[in-house]
Amino acid sequence: MLTEDEDSLKPPPEVEASIRCMLSEGEDLLYCALSDIEASGCYGNRWLFITNKRVITLTPGREVREIPLDRIMSVEVHDYLGNGEVEVSTRDGREGLIRFSRSRVEEFRKAALLISELVEPSSHLKGRPHWDYLNSLRKEGRKSRSATLRWLISYMKPHWYWAVAALLISLATTGLGLVPPYLIRLLIDQVFPSKDVGLLITLTLGLVGVYAINALLNIGLNYSLALLGQKVIYDMRSRVYEHLQRLSLGFYDRISSGRLLSRVMDDVGRVQWFLVWGTQTFISNLLALLGVGLIIFTLNWQLALFSLLPVPIIAIGLPLFRQKAKGVYHKAWRKWADVSSLLVDTIPGAIVVKSFSQEKFEVKRLRERLAEVVEANMESTKLHLQFFPLLGFATSASVVFVWWIGGLQVFTGSLTTGTLVAFVSYMWMFYGPVQQLSNLVQPMQQAITSGERVEEVIEVEPDIEDAPDALAFDIKGAIRFENVSFGYEPFIPVVRNINLEIKPGEVIGVVGPSGSGKTTLTKLLLRFYDPTEGRITIDGVDLRKIKLQCLREQIGLVLQDPILFNDTIAYNIAYGKRGARPEEIIASAKAAHAHDFIMNFPLAYDTVVGERGSRLSGGERQRIAIARALITDPRILILDEATSSVDSITEKHIQAALENLIRDRTTIIIAHRLSTLQRANRIIVIEKGHIAEVGSHEELLAKGGLYSQLYAIQSAQETIPQTTIAV
Repeated sequence: MLTEDEDSLKPPPEVEASIRCMLSEGEDLLYCALSDIEASGCYGNRWLFITNKRVITLTPGREVREIPLDRIMSVEVHDYLGNGEVEVSTRDGREGLIRFSRSRVEEFRKAALLISELVEPSSHLKGRPHWDYLNSLRKEGRKSRSATLRWLISYMKPHWYWAVAALLISLATTGLGLVPPYLIRLLIDQVFPSKDVGLLITLTLGLVGVYAINALLNIGLNYSLALLGQKVIYDMRSRVYEHLQRLSLGFYDRISSGRLLSRVMDDVGRVQWFLVWGTQTFISNLLALLGVGLIIFTLNWQLALFSLLPVPIIAIGLPLFRQKAKGVYHKAWRKWADVSSLLVDTIPGAIVVKSFSQEKFEVKRLRERLAEVVEANMESTKLHLQFFPLLGFATSASVVFVWWIGGLQVFTGSLTTGTLVAFVSYMWMFYGPVQQLSNLVQPMQQAITSGERVEEVIEVEPDIEDAPDALAFDIKGAIRFENVSFGYEPFIPVVRNINLEIKPGEVIGVVGPSGSGKTTLTKLLLRFYDPTEGRITIDGVDLRKIKLQCLREQIGLVLQDPILFNDTIAYNIAYGKRGARPEEIIASAKAAHAHDFIMNFPLAYDTVVGERGSRLSGGERQRIAIARALITDPRILILDEATSSVDSITEKHIQAALENLIRDRTTIIIAHRLSTLQRANRIIVIEKGHIAEVGSHEELLAKGGLYSQLYAIQSAQETIPQTTIAV
């Protein structure tokens, strides 16, 4: 089961082999992180592995170090200038575990949290880790390639009639291909000695007819195969995309968009070739091999035995090739997926690249990854050259032997010249399918590997699904968090033991430092994730018992960084309510104070916003997102920094509109600007995943706690006089 971006985090084969050898009975790998600084302080790869028994650091080929968990008393992450360090306290004192550059700090913060949880377990997060790329090191019984092959072929069943038509045409072309050598034999043995002009004309016309019919059949074959291929790839890509839409948000947190695109586009394309052209080529060549084999044994069984000399070499060589090829092709796909990931990141982010003049740096990165692709592809080429030239030489040498033995038989009169020529022609026709079948091994290996990668995506089950007894009802807006704990990764909590009750129509503000867990609460409320412990209810019903569509249709969400689709403004506003009438779209835009700037565009509501809304300003995108949420008339409204990208004047307009919109509607407002929350019924202050304070604006100021400190800092910043710079 594919559960994360295993291609980027999975250790290379030599490291994987080392770790596999080190695992003891009952020991499970829980987490790994790759550092870019070696123990010596120089740049280089160094791995950190965490098991349920120990912590291991490994520099490939040089250094392995381990610390049992029962020796570790505590763990800390230190931030230095340009790098960081994980340090553990043991019974023997403090010691540095691993260093890393600033770009890897998040991975090692998670590692430190996991070590802390293993050393001092809490009750907030339980269960087995779900990193499949590490569990796979110990997993047995992975699905066989034959099972994958059967799964791929199942896509041809709905279009079996086109497959049968292509097969019948292929059989006809194969049969016609056996006729010309026989006619040439008659030409040499009967027409030339007797100088029979009539028979010469008959054989000539027969050859022309065979070639003409064969050409027509090939047209039909190519058309039927092309149509079959398009239907198969349509079905497969549609199914993969449909399945991706069903998957939970956690899946997209664990695998990059570039790798998904690689599987949906590149891998499905290779599978299409295999299913349509590859299988047809395999079947037709196999039948041709059987037919030609029968003919050459009928013509001269002694020469036929010589023609079989390369068969043992092929029978031994191809399985060896397949065994070595799997790892080589998987590596090539991973390297190409790295290129796709880079392109997915940098092309949409062109404005950032150009703003910081990093064009040359990005070109360098792409060239480095393309160089890795070239290196990986050359490995497959070298592997190919180790096997197939030898097979080609064996077949050519056997033909030479046949000419030699057959020529001697012609001299003795035991074999006619026409029969020898026909035999050699049939022999090449025999080796043709053999060569074709051997040449199919590489692309078939690639296609089956791609099929495995596509099947991995198909087999991922959504983390969040409707329960069999899930309900659909009109939400009133009473929300309750009961002892809720959650972490995006096992043993690494983001929120702990949250208890909160929100009444229908109540306006709740949520504040706290960055990373404290504010947005996580809204994701849990939308059931993008389920709590690890505790439960959340709406109107007294557990979220797990509410149909997802019913839940999300009645919750409006406006994100801090709104995402718009590359379509018209009207399309983006109506996205939350398909089939919305124009007057509804305009009303929502007016409520979000977006109508005026929309009408200033030449095409008004038909204006295309660009990729992710790139043609609009940040404030304009925010107001379009607010209009999109409002058009659904949600019973619960979540504003996650919804006014963070607008100027003060626009913010006041939006706040005025929201005062009417939040009436009789449960509203949760996440904000860094504390001044925007003064009219909230209550304000929840989150710190390090806990609820630190609850109260109104005035009550929290009077307490003198975290909220009061945050408010004082913001007030001081807003009152700092502007400095005039003389030019």
